[in-house]
Amino acid sequence: MKKLLNIKVLFNSMTLSFLLFVGYKIFGFTDLNLSNILIYISLVTIFTLLSFLAYYDFLKMEVHNIVSFILMISLLLINIFFYLYKGPEVGIEITNGYTYLPLFNFYAAIILGSIFLFIVLISKEKALGQGDVRVAIIVGLLIGYSNILTWIYITLLTAICYALLLGIKRGKLKGLQIPFVPFMILGSLIVVLLSL
Repeated sequence: MKKLLNIKVLFNSMTLSFLLFVGYKIFGFTDLNLSNILIYISLVTIFTLLSFLAYYDFLKMEVHNIVSFILMISLLLINIFFYLYKGPEVGIEITNGYTYLPLFNFYAAIILGSIFLFIVLISKEKALGQGDVRVAIIVGLLIGYSNILTWIYITLLTAICYALLLGIKRGKLKGLQIPFVPFMILGSLIVVLLSL
């Protein structure tokens, strides 16, 4: 129980730190307008739900179906809306260094979703599950095509480090199962922070 409480505290502090940093970057304590407030509220909602998915996966080793589906559909609709409203190659500038490009987000969602689905089919859900495919699509819709490689490096590196530490602690690596969603979400969080 204490271990689960520590994991919850870690995710809550990670989310809070991210939101405070994003709030500072967006508002800069000077530029407070309706557009920035809506962007901030959207980011708070998205990363709160992503943190919940990561925490749930740590607890149960599965992806919460309803939350992941709602988040995937919501991000898809947001991207479609901005794509139709702004045009195929015009992005929405979130901050000075981060532009949200719906067309590139669609590409990223298709690429990541396809890769993860291929792994699920090849491994017969022993390596990854269908929930991981949904989270990969969510990540793609959030980070975009240009950030895929950075996201993959961060996600794999953190997951491997965690697996090695856990394996050393347990005294074996063979048959070790770890939740993958927290590292996917951590990777997307770091990619967004680096873009800011």
